[in-house]
Amino acid sequence: MRWLRENWLDALIFLLIALVAAGIVLYLTGVNPFARPQAAPLPAPQGSPLPPPAQASPQPAPKEVKPPEPVVTVMPLPRAPEEPPSKPAEASPPKLQQAAPPKEKAPQNPPSGSPGSYRVAVGAFANPENAAQLERELAQKGYPARLEASGSLTRVVVGPYASEAEARRAAEALSAYGAQVYRGQGAPPPKEGSVYLQVGAFQKEANALALAGRLREMGLPVVLVKDGVYRVRVGPVSPEEKEAVRSRIAALGLPALEVP
Repeated sequence: MRWLRENWLDALIFLLIALVAAGIVLYLTGVNPFARPQAAPLPAPQGSPLPPPAQASPQPAPKEVKPPEPVVTVMPLPRAPEEPPSKPAEASPPKLQQAAPPKEKAPQNPPSGSPGSYRVAVGAFANPENAAQLERELAQKGYPARLEASGSLTRVVVGPYASEAEARRAAEALSAYGAQVYRGQGAPPPKEGSVYLQVGAFQKEANALALAGRLREMGLPVVLVKDGVYRVRVGPVSPEEKEAVRSRIAALGLPALEVP
């Protein structure tokens, strides 16, 4: 006992080591000292074997409950009132229509002249550039100005007007240019047998004036005619001079179309 009292700590350690070793051995052998003993199974009673438990049938999934639809009450429409049978319309006696007296036709005044036959001659120029400048100024002021050939001159004309009175008012407004009213479709024709040779027709006035300047430098009588486009013409040319003038124009590489 004296040794135990003096070496109790060593004995305690030895005891713990022995317990741990015993536990390891029991664990390896599969023995659990702490497990409770299981009760022996009861013997099954002799007799008919019990039927296997019935398998529960799968229950159908609950259906979605739809909310009840609102009840709509249809009110009967009232019947339309029946119309009384219409009485046959009494035939009214035919009215005698009086014939209207024939209307007297108003006396028609004889026409004073064909419409659009009055024009106002404002000026005539040997240089087509001066005529084109005056025509441009009159057009900017609102006058229906145009260019016509008058012999070897280019004439500036305003019109046509439907009546002589309108042409007279335009001539009074343009009296500073020495305007004169005349009646007709255009300038008087050149001398018998004389013709014009048209060299070109241009949309732009500058192109027509440039060609007219080249022809005037050659000593040819040049006129401008404006009827939607600017037409450059040489003339009037007599039958004797026609071929010679045509050859001079062809030398410039330009066509010469004979026009009345």
